[in-house]
Amino acid sequence: MTKVTISDIAERAGVSAGTVDRVIHNRGEVSKKTREKVLEVIKELKYEPDIVASSLASRKTVRFAALLPEGSNLFWNKPAEGLNAAWNEIKAFGVSLEEFRFSYYDKDGFFQQLNALTESKPDGVVLTPVFTDGLNESLKKLSESGIPYVFINTQWENGEYLAFVGQDSKQSGKVAARLLDYCVADGGQIFIFNLISERGGNSHIISRERGFIEYFSYDQEAGQKNILTIHVNAQHKEEIENLLYRHLGTNQNKKDIRGVFVTNSRVYQIADILEKEEYSNVRLVGYDLLEQNIRHLRNNTINFLIGQKPFEQGYNSVMTLFNAIVRKKEVPKNKFLPIDIITKENIDFYLNL
Repeated sequence: MTKVTISDIAERAGVSAGTVDRVIHNRGEVSKKTREKVLEVIKELKYEPDIVASSLASRKTVRFAALLPEGSNLFWNKPAEGLNAAWNEIKAFGVSLEEFRFSYYDKDGFFQQLNALTESKPDGVVLTPVFTDGLNESLKKLSESGIPYVFINTQWENGEYLAFVGQDSKQSGKVAARLLDYCVADGGQIFIFNLISERGGNSHIISRERGFIEYFSYDQEAGQKNILTIHVNAQHKEEIENLLYRHLGTNQNKKDIRGVFVTNSRVYQIADILEKEEYSNVRLVGYDLLEQNIRHLRNNTINFLIGQKPFEQGYNSVMTLFNAIVRKKEVPKNKFLPIDIITKENIDFYLNL
């Protein structure tokens, strides 16, 4: 296909190449009528500016910043890899990328790093809203500074975000519900375990719980199940174990629990106990390809994992900023990634991607 040039646009619009250049770069005086005519031709010819030439000519570095939990949280290794893979593709255009990290359970550290990031005045930001209490005030500072930001993994609607990249959390909860609906007979008991850092945060986890419950409440195809939600701090391992023993019983006195849905990647914490107590009749669903989860999936303690494509989250978030800021393209407000259902039969395919 022949590349469309500024001269092609000028000829079709009946104006000079200089006028087209002023419209494209939004500089200089151009009448409203002429501007609209040029923009119409640009759209008609599907013109895309040569961003390589523009970047080299301006010699301006475009600075992106990312706020992510520390890589010691196994899930967050993959988004960080995706961020850097995208950056390696676009750094020739004068783009830099700086990472700001915080401990996943450290609320003060999260906001300290977010403030430091904002004060560094980047051109665009990628962040995950792990802590939402008081977040709007920090996001307001970004907006007032004219800094666009992209959410990954967790969708937080109370902000003027440029885009969100990740799963539709409520729909993934409904997928988990349907899986357990198939596995658990009518009248069976299903537990929802929310292993969270603090109540009021983790909006994506609460959204998954809501989707799960809505499936059994409103879907006409859903069977009749007894649903109980348990909220517990993911760091309190003894409390998690005590809750399980209280509700599931012990190896000598097992109760009639048939399904468990864990709303995040810490499903292995539940699987460890189910394996220890030999709960072979409990169907377990959770999230993400962590090493511990994979082991339990292979030995049938975990029956299904829902994959969130964390690498793609990181990659697409940076490319979204690049398209919006450098290429001046309109980007979708929400880029929902596929909801993958992973079993021991197809796990190797995902590991080899």
